[in-house]
Amino acid sequence: MPVANLNDFDCHYLQLEQQGRSLELNSSENNLIMVHGLATNLAFWYHLAHAFTNTHRVTLFDLRGHGKSSMPKSNYTPKQLADDLKDLMDHLNIKTASLVGHSFGGTVLLHFLAEYPNYADRIILADVRSKLFQPLQMPCNWPRWSILQPALRAAGIDLDENEPEAGYRILTEIAKLQLRTPRGQHIPENQLLSSLFPLGNSTRTASQWLKLLETTTAWEDLIKSESLIIDQLQLVKLPTLAIYGENSSTLQTAHGLQKLWPHLHLEIVDEAGHFFPVSHPQKFITSVQKFLSLGTDKPSQT
Repeated sequence: MPVANLNDFDCHYLQLEQQGRSLELNSSENNLIMVHGLATNLAFWYHLAHAFTNTHRVTLFDLRGHGKSSMPKSNYTPKQLADDLKDLMDHLNIKTASLVGHSFGGTVLLHFLAEYPNYADRIILADVRSKLFQPLQMPCNWPRWSILQPALRAAGIDLDENEPEAGYRILTEIAKLQLRTPRGQHIPENQLLSSLFPLGNSTRTASQWLKLLETTTAWEDLIKSESLIIDQLQLVKLPTLAIYGENSSTLQTAHGLQKLWPHLHLEIVDEAGHFFPVSHPQKFITSVQKFLSLGTDKPSQT
């Protein structure tokens, strides 16, 4: 797969051509770029992405430090990753695109919108948290925490209910759980846990996430305050779809975005958690396809 040399890191990416058209480096096609979250890689989107190739050329890529992209020692803030996305689009000669982001990938897109709104046609945010609306993410405030906590403990994870950055912490604990599970065995099935966390990630992905935290400034960059300000986001008038799981720990952000952007369309996936694009793929595909099929006139930025 191709790699783009972008400033201080090598970005691994994959493009899926629009059906019936040849894949060329031009901006004439409808482009869709999908941004994965933390502790995963572009494979998160792979089986979903093909559903959109009847109308769009789809670009997937690995965030810095993830997948097959290189792992520089620093620069893992959402702002820097937004700059990486802009640099990748320039490298691929993509002038504008519809953008999809899950979890931290959506946080990156919010920073991207603040800095480069003219690069975006429309936005899909899937279970995204922003510290503007949700400065802390403590388990005691999570839906269904009272039944999730014993399920975690049964799996060997004791998460402090007052941990301020529990979203990042749980990814780390799940990675450790995967690595201490003997080869050939699987993490015990638990419907609640599997709906909320990426238990299907490979041991390679788990090892890479732990290496990222141990050898780079990623943890410090992630927990610091975001550089976004409300005034920046208020200027964005692009068509926006926000999809969240009913049991998500980031619903506070969803409601904050809905107040900020009256034009935002919010959908809640019943009986779903943070990783609903994987656990409820058809719901995600149907909602995004419908949203992408709406009128393509791009509102002006004020």
